[in-house]
Parts: sequence; C-alpha cells; structure tokens
Amino acid sequence: MMFAVSGDRGTGDPWKFCAGIDTLDSCRTGMLALLADTIDVYTSTIGDGFLGGAVRDLGITGGQYVSTCGILMDSLGWTVQRPGDTLSAIYSHDLLSELRAYPRNRRGFYRICYTGGNPSGWEYVPQERWVRQRAISCEVSTTVWDALWETALPEDLTESGILVNSRDSSRAVGYISELQRALTDRLFVYDIDFYYDVKVGDKLWILIEENRYPVDGETGFRRILAAKYQFAYGGIAEAFPFFHRPEESDSAEIILDHYHRDGASLRTMFLKMPVPFGRVSSGYSDGRMHPVLGYTRAHRGIDYASPLGTEIYAVGDGVITLRGWSGGYGNMVRIRHANGYETGYGHMSNFASGQNVGSFVHQGEIIGYIGSTGLSTGPHVHFEMRRNGSYVNPATEIMPPADPLEGEELERFLAEMSVLEAQWSMLTGTDLPVPQEEPELETDSLESVE
Repeated sequence: MMFAVSGDRGTGDPWKFCAGIDTLDSCRTGMLALLADTIDVYTSTIGDGFLGGAVRDLGITGGQYVSTCGILMDSLGWTVQRPGDTLSAIYSHDLLSELRAYPRNRRGFYRICYTGGNPSGWEYVPQERWVRQRAISCEVSTTVWDALWETALPEDLTESGILVNSRDSSRAVGYISELQRALTDRLFVYDIDFYYDVKVGDKLWILIEENRYPVDGETGFRRILAAKYQFAYGGIAEAFPFFHRPEESDSAEIILDHYHRDGASLRTMFLKMPVPFGRVSSGYSDGRMHPVLGYTRAHRGIDYASPLGTEIYAVGDGVITLRGWSGGYGNMVRIRHANGYETGYGHMSNFASGQNVGSFVHQGEIIGYIGSTGLSTGPHVHFEMRRNGSYVNPATEIMPPADPLEGEELERFLAEMSVLEAQWSMLTGTDLPVPQEEPELETDSLESVE
C-alpha cells in the first residue's frame, strides 16, 4: 500500500513511500548483520596439491574429513582434480551445513548437505542452460570442415565473443569437430562418401540445437535437427527429424531419428563394425585353434583388435539384455534388436556410464571400452550376432535397412516436415532447395507387328 499513493508532484513534495523504502533498507541491513553473525563461508583452491589438502583448508577434519572425501570421490565420482578447481564450505553457527566443489572442466558443481555436522545428502547440480535453434548455410571451397569453420561458429561461443586465448581456440575447434562428426559420421554416413563425393561448390544447410550457458556466457553444440547437402553437379541429400518412442523400448524415452523426405530411414539397421578403427584379429569360423584353451572349437564372431580403452559402439538400436561378467567373454554387453537380431560385445575393460540392463541404446552410442577381460590374449572386442537365436557371420550378413515410417507416424512426419521447412527458411532468410521431381515419361502405344 505504501506504493499506491503518490505525493503532489506539482509542489515538489517528496513521495510518501520514501519513508517506507528507508524502513526496508534498515531491515535489510539488520538481516545482513544477523546473517554475518551466524553464517561463515570459506573457500579453497586445488593448486599443485590434492583434494584432501583443499578439504582440510576449509576446516574439515576427523571423521567429517574422511566422509567428505569419500563422498566426493566415490559416491559423486569426482576422481580427478585439476589445479584451479575450487571448494566452498558454508558454516551455520560454527557447524558445517553445506560443501560445494566446482571443477573447472564441468558445467556444474558437486554439493554435499550436512545435518548436525554429518553428511545427509549429495548430488551433482548441472549449470543452468537453455536450448536454442540456429540455422547455418555455407558453400564448400576446399573441405566440409573448412566451410563449417568459416561460417558455423556462433558469435557468442565465448563470453567475449572472440577467441582470445588457447582455451577459446580449443573450444572453437571442439565445436566444429563435434558438428562435423555429427554431419559426416552419423547423419549422412550412408548417403555421402565425404572423401570422394565432395566437390567445390557443394552447398550445405543445417538446422542445429545449441546449449547456451548464461553463467559463463558460453555456447556449446548439442545436435543436428535437419540438414540438406546440395551437390554442385546436381542432386540433394536430405535429413529430417522425427521424435518418437521406439517399439523395442520398454521405457517412455522419446528419441530423435532422421529420415528422407518420403519417410525412409537414413540408416541401415546395423553399422559394419562396433569400433571406430581396428583390425580383424580373428574372423568368424566353424573351427579355430583357441589361443588360450589350446584346442580347436568354433569361433562364432569377429574379433577386432584396438588399443586399450577404445570406444565400443552399439551397431544398432536396441535394448541391453546383459551387462556384466560372462565367463570367458569377460565384461560383456548383449543387445536385443528388432527383427529377431541380437548382438554381443565381449572382453570390455569397462562399461559406459548411465546404462543398465533394460536401457535403450541408439546406433553408434558408446556402450563400453576395449579391454582384455576373460579368456583373452590382448585388447580387443569379440563381436557376435544372432538372428532368431542362431549365430550368423556379421561380415556376410545382409544388413537390412532400418524400418521406414508408416501409417499414422508417416502422416505426422510429413505434416511436421512442412512446418519445419517453413520455419527453417525463415531462420535462413531464403528459400531452401528441394529435390526436383523427375517428369513422368509418356509412353506411346505401340501397335504390334505380326
């Protein structure tokens, strides 16, 4: 109410709520003074030392010290600390109430809450972010990577808007590398050979999603929503998004897949191999001398040798049915796919985080890392495939295309595609190219000649 009535501005009298503002300011000053007497905040920085020293610098000792370090490293998984990482401890009436750890290489912080001086809860708190869409268009003059580097970097990639130090430059290279891999190694990997097919004058239109972090004023690449690649000598490759829940998944997760204009999938059902690079150290065979057991037996899979720790990909969409130790296979993952297929990946050194039995994984998603667990003589992955319960040779199996959209899903996809193209054109500021329909050939009726 004190803001509802103003004084007479014509006479220059002060507004009556000025006294109320003075009262509020006095209350605020008193509250801050009260908090200053009851709350203390201490900070420490990890320099050339280690986590334990930084925790001790906050006044945390004894059993509280042991439990705090254990939670940060074991429960929260903060196993590697770097110089410049900071910790902050909040004391209320000289009793520890909260601790926060801020790793420099993470967009968020670890938090431990204390009740009566003892840990009562902990979590990782991601930094606030918002997602935005951005349209990119460019023309190839040398390589696709160079074209993206010249046109695709966001103006607000860094807080200052320019690359002023080595970290900014590294972030720029990382941004373009992520975008280029998503485009060439995932989206158009089945339609375009980016070694032989790319020519000067090819054009690209890409609709992407970015993560914007308001706290540090930086922007990061998230994913590609849609893309068009127009060849200089004619023809267009397109990828349109469709969000849906796969039938093979038992969860409510909504995934993003990409399709051609007619609803056909961009993907084949399986990748050719489960590792980004590697050599075949042992092929599929009905009889092979086992290198460890020393006798001949069938080898129902293909072994790909790669350096220890190399990523292992799921070759197709599916649900994890096994994730754990499996005898001579060591650490193993099995995935159930559509159409009666199942794949297995053995001898892993470790599993990818955030996955469990029942998790739906996407084609190309990391599920583990090359190792030598179980009956193994060196780092490799044993890759096997079954169809309707029987082993098949992955190298000779005819890989079926991924299922196209049909029925109601196809109708929804076509309706959403037209809306997306209109919005995309507005963001680009020009009409996007579309494939030209081939004219129907008119056939004259021919009279048969006896």
